Amino acid sequence: MGFVGAGNAGDEAILAGTLHLLRERGVTDIGVFSWNPSETEHVHGVRAFPVLPGLTGIKNFAAVLRRGDLLLLGGGSLLQDGEPRIVPFWLSRAVAAKAKGCTVVFHAQGAGPLRTLGARLLVRVLLPLSSSLVTVRDVDSQKLIAYARPNLVADPALALPQLAVPKQPKSAVIALRKCSGREEEERKLVAALGNLSAEHGLTYAFLPMHIPDDVPLAEDLARRCQGTVVSYSSLTELREVLARAEVVLAMRLHAAILAAGVGTPVVGLAYDPKVRAFFRDLGLERAVLPWGEEFQGEHLQAAVSAALVENHAQRHATAEVLTQMRARAALAVDLALARWKRN
Repeated sequence: MGFVGAGNAGDEAILAGTLHLLRERGVTDIGVFSWNPSETEHVHGVRAFPVLPGLTGIKNFAAVLRRGDLLLLGGGSLLQDGEPRIVPFWLSRAVAAKAKGCTVVFHAQGAGPLRTLGARLLVRVLLPLSSSLVTVRDVDSQKLIAYARPNLVADPALALPQLAVPKQPKSAVIALRKCSGREEEERKLVAALGNLSAEHGLTYAFLPMHIPDDVPLAEDLARRCQGTVVSYSSLTELREVLARAEVVLAMRLHAAILAAGVGTPVVGLAYDPKVRAFFRDLGLERAVLPWGEEFQGEHLQAAVSAALVENHAQRHATAEVLTQMRARAALAVDLALARWKRN
């Protein structure tokens, strides 16, 4: 349960990776709470139930559950207050599931930011009370909610099967999201992309990861950079686009995760701490840049040029780390199933 069916390819990748791991371990009776149940059933081959707001939503949610069920909340970022309703929304459902007699696992979470006192108090009090197990996808999250004794795992999207796709030379895929008040940074980005195209002959494909939210920016920058906008009808098609690219520029976290997972060199734009946390865990902190007033186009040019020149070296350097992270992604499901069996 998370933001499945809400148009975000990252959340769909998390679910797909989790389902892959569960099915590998013989778990077949799976239901998913979704914001678009019919789509989720079609795409993922599971039973799906609607996510509804308010007290009615909590009652309907609890009515689906049976005593002894395993409830995986996440992955993704359910313990953050970028939007004030997120923390109480998910914790209220965890409390309801615990009261119903379920094994509740906060699964592969990216915790934070928790900027408000109310959100911090809710998480500190209700997370340990409502959960049987907490796993987190990065070290920063582990430190933030250390009081819940979280286990360090990795993002389930890394568990998706490997792809063998030929590269398209001099192609760059760019996955951005709109951040309010960053028009000057966008201008610098466009100028840097123009310089990189002149220097390396790059062509650009702009990839909207969250539909429809990311589409206007992708279309605008494609026009300004003489690029194209990627359309895709499945997660596999999206991953193939990333696998064919010579380099990926990712502001969207799961564009970075999926690109790394298919072996494509990636440069990050950290609009949120979770993006920097992933690159740090991957051992590529030098390949992630700030997105905000500190952003400099020449730094982006240097990072992308380095990724192109050091293509094979970056792959080799990250190969062992990715193997470890894939094992940690599998560990998230193994720990959840082990706790479920004990309960």
